[in-house]
Amino acid sequence: MVTRIAAGRTYDFSHAMGRGGVGAGFNSGNALAFSSDNLVYVLSRGGEAVTAVPWHRTARGARVTKFDMGLHAGDEEFIKEFGETGNGRGQLIWPAGLAIDSRDDIYVSDEWMNRINVYDTDGNLLREWGTIGTGDGEFDGPSGLVMDSNDNLYVVDSRNHRVQKFSSDGRFVAKFGSPGDGEGQFNTPWGITLDQDGYLYVVDTNNHRVQKLTNEGQFVAQFGSYGDGRGELNHPSDVTVDPDGDVYVCDWGNDRVQAYDPSGSFFTSFVGDAQQLTKWSQMMH
Repeated sequence: MVTRIAAGRTYDFSHAMGRGGVGAGFNSGNALAFSSDNLVYVLSRGGEAVTAVPWHRTARGARVTKFDMGLHAGDEEFIKEFGETGNGRGQLIWPAGLAIDSRDDIYVSDEWMNRINVYDTDGNLLREWGTIGTGDGEFDGPSGLVMDSNDNLYVVDSRNHRVQKFSSDGRFVAKFGSPGDGEGQFNTPWGITLDQDGYLYVVDTNNHRVQKLTNEGQFVAQFGSYGDGRGELNHPSDVTVDPDGDVYVCDWGNDRVQAYDPSGSFFTSFVGDAQQLTKWSQMMH
């Protein structure tokens, strides 16, 4: 076990999970969420097997993988996968975000299809909504998703440089944000999360920062600036907040996770501590 102590906080690395591939594995995994019974759903973006060839001829790997993480290293168990590559109902081309509501229904955004797919825990499509555009309820590259305690879904509408709020059945409720680099403005945002006090954190990717907002979109604070130094970010992609209010940002362009305290002060980075192959990878050898 690898232990790190940073700013009075202790982090004990346990183990890694997954491998590349179908079944008990992921393919460019880019989002995950926990259900009420602590099962894990991981979204694989997939990819095109041959460049310069239409996606529908070579693309593969887009799906949701469901597994039980277990309590200890080696306990993880693959359960099922669903949502294959394609542009039909329930299929996925460029999946980007994943969220789970209080009924454990699974919401997946597809930035190519400009829609939200909703599945039950068995992977059956329940409903879908969305079309390309700039109007209320329309999308241009929907990405990060987060569900609040009232089952309202916040959708990062990336290329419209805004966040939209919907009821769980797809009814448009509200929107906030506009193009720019000022407070409450965005440049191709991507990830999103909520903290325990109901504040939103939106990854403002091309502005190289994370913005903290009220659930109505009013600016509160920001984390990070462009660079590769301490606390700096290069095209961040996602964010989460722990129960103590510490903020963890996926610093995509710098291949690390940056950690900030609730006031926005940087205190450490993580670059990965795995010392051996995962259980699923070992099964393939």
